[in-house]
Parts: sequence; structure tokens; C-alpha cells
Amino acid sequence: MAARTMTVATLLAALIALAGCGGGDGGRTGGSRSDEGGGERDTGRAATPRLLFIGLDSADWRLLDPLMAEGRLPHLKAFRARAASGRMQSFYPLEKSPLLWASICTGVEPGVHGVTDFVRGSAQKPVTGSAWHAPALWDILGAAGRSTFVSGMWTTFPARPIDGIMVSDYLPYGREREKPLAGLVTPDSLAAAVVACRVDPAGLTAEQLARFLPAGADVADAERRWPQQVQKLRDIWAADLGYLEVARRLRQARDFDFYLFYLRGPDMISHGFYHYLAIADADWHGDADEHAMFREVVQRYYDWTDEAVGEVLSWFPPDHPTVIASDHGFYGPRAEGKGTVEHSEWGIFMVRSPLYEAGASFGHLKLLDICPTVLALLDLPPARDMTGAVLATGTTARGRDRLAHIEEHRVESYLALRPAAGDAAPEVDDKVEEEIRRQLRSLGYIK
Repeated sequence: MAARTMTVATLLAALIALAGCGGGDGGRTGGSRSDEGGGERDTGRAATPRLLFIGLDSADWRLLDPLMAEGRLPHLKAFRARAASGRMQSFYPLEKSPLLWASICTGVEPGVHGVTDFVRGSAQKPVTGSAWHAPALWDILGAAGRSTFVSGMWTTFPARPIDGIMVSDYLPYGREREKPLAGLVTPDSLAAAVVACRVDPAGLTAEQLARFLPAGADVADAERRWPQQVQKLRDIWAADLGYLEVARRLRQARDFDFYLFYLRGPDMISHGFYHYLAIADADWHGDADEHAMFREVVQRYYDWTDEAVGEVLSWFPPDHPTVIASDHGFYGPRAEGKGTVEHSEWGIFMVRSPLYEAGASFGHLKLLDICPTVLALLDLPPARDMTGAVLATGTTARGRDRLAHIEEHRVESYLALRPAAGDAAPEVDDKVEEEIRRQLRSLGYIK
């Protein structure tokens, strides 16, 4: 407790040192306040920088660039024109998304933050939020008196109390339960509202699913002939639709300082359908009708993802500081098999801020640079034990001075803010855990 208090004091001292030196501008969400998000905002902090972060799992310029060149993905294309953008170099050898996103959110290596896999032990128990040994962005922001909305992020079940709202990554699971899993969301008072946002995969109509298949396709016939593939499409999209609905429902609960909207679907849809896109007709040795039916599912899913991104962006002022990033790219089928081997080392990163030049290209940054850069955009100092750097290319003149000042005033460490040991164990539901394992097997992540 003494170490935690000391670190908070160090942080506050750093904030005082940084104050009044031309901090980053921040937009405000246009919404009413309520007690759903944990209380009223301090109206005396109107100038506090705010940030929207949109995470698109496995997004890759190798796929996005050709689609933009065809005139597709209009929202991402327009955002890129107003942002500094480049490639994001992920960990190599290629790694798992829970590990990567935990590194993005903490700024430290997996050996420090503790999230290293999807499952643990011979029983393959899903890794839960108790694995986090380092503070995430929402913990650091909470210590600084800043609020966060985060939903769907890997390894956040059970959701732990934060200054704001945390909707865990278990929303799509356990739909058959009479009572929602404890820890699905914090604060607990939002559980009923969040569960009401779930989308039942079976409830998606043929008309809705048709957007992912060739024009004029008979969805019912496709479901009879290839039931596993259509069910996979239903499950993936329903999960993303649920989290989008949660974001719609709760976006006005509070004027959040940090708003993290995350979609896992682009990665899952790629694992399930990218081989149809990557393998040419002449090289396809299976059912030609199946190849034709599902060949454009990945691209069409990115069309929908672009619509979702456009909607989320529309909730904020047009100049609201925003980051859009992935944790890795997607290469597609490899001889080595399925799972992480299908990932690519190169993801995406875009940042719209007065500190960065609109339309600038910065080449690339590394995955561990993301957390220090996000903290800097929020006018908070990174820690010296974060090995990444604040992105210093593609900046405006003002940005160069501001970001250099923040880099020079790093705090020693935020590790004392890590989640307290001995938190209550998550509720265990064997059926939910097996549901998660089945999904991970289908993606090639576990056997």
C-alpha cells in the first residue's frame, strides 16, 4: 500500500510538472451525464485531454489498402487522410492476441504483465483477468483521476472496478444461463442493460447475412450445404454486433476521458474465411461452389467493420483525438497450419491529433510504443520501465515540443498500481469454459 501511495504521489507530481505547458487538445463526447458510469464528472477539468481508441484485431494494410483503392472502407480512408499513419510492428515470433493486447494496454513485456496465453494448464482453463500483474491504461488513468470506458478487451473477465465502465470479454458466452455470470461488467448495476445488448446468432436473418455473400445468394441453401461456415459467420458477427450495441447504449453514461472500442471479429473472420480469399480458383481443390460462396466474406466483413468504425467516430467531434490500431496483421494460410502462424508481424496504426500532421506517414512504430504514445496523447507521462517510445515522427511543430517534454518527464514506474492480489475468484461455469475452448479450437489457437 505504501508503494502504491508513493507511485500515485509521483504521478500527481509529474502531472503538476506537465500542467500548463500546452497539453494536447481533447474533444468531448456529446452526451448527458448519469450515475451509470460511476459518478459526475469534475466540471473543473474541461480542458483535460481525451482520447478515443478503436482496436481492430488483426487489421492489415495488405488488405485495407486494396479495398480503399477500390473505393471501399470510406470511413477508414477519410480518417487516414486526417491522421498520421503507418505500420505497427508486432512481436515476432508471432504471438497470441491476449498477450499482444495486454502489452499494448500496459506498455510492458508479457513476462511483466502476466498474460501469456489463451488457456492455462492441462485442463485448458481459459485465462482470466486475474492473470494481469501490471496496471493497464485504465488503472493508470484511474490513479490520475481520469475515467475510462472499455469493452470486449481480451482477458478482462471478471470485469474489475475502475473509474468508469468495463464490459468484459465474456459477453457473447453463456447465453443459455438464467442469470448472467457475475463479473460480466462493472459496475454491477449495468449487468441487465449489458445483457440486453447481446445479439443471438440464431436471430440473424437471411437478409442480414446476405451482405457477406455473393449478390443473389440463397442464404438458406448455403446454410444447408455448409452449416459450420454459416454458423461461424453468425457467431462472429453476433459478438461484434453485441459490443457495438453496448457501446451505443453506454456511450452517454459519462463523458469519458478514454474510450476504448474493440472489435475481435476481423481476426476471427480472417481465421475462418481468409483461405477462400487467398487461394485462387485454379488452385482450389475443394468444392467450387463453396469457394465462390465464401470468397469475399473477409472483405465484406471489413466493409461492415468500416461502417461500425464510422458510427463510433460520429459520436465524437470531428477533431476528437483518436487512435485506430491493430495488434498484428493477417497473412493467411501457411503450410505450418492454423492459429497464430496465420498472423502477420505488421499491423496498422493511425493517430488523429493536433500533435501529429494530417496525412503524414511515419513508416512504422513498434507494438510497445503504443502505450507510451497513448499516455502522451492523454498528457500523461510514460514510465521508464516501459521499453517503448512515444511516437516522434509525423508530428507537428507543437507536437515535437510537447512530446519531447513528456518523454523527458517519465515517471519511474506504474507497477505499484497493478491490480490488487487476492481479488475474488471469477465465477466458474464449465459450460461457458467449454464454449470458449471450442471457439479457440475452431480458430486453431488450441488443440
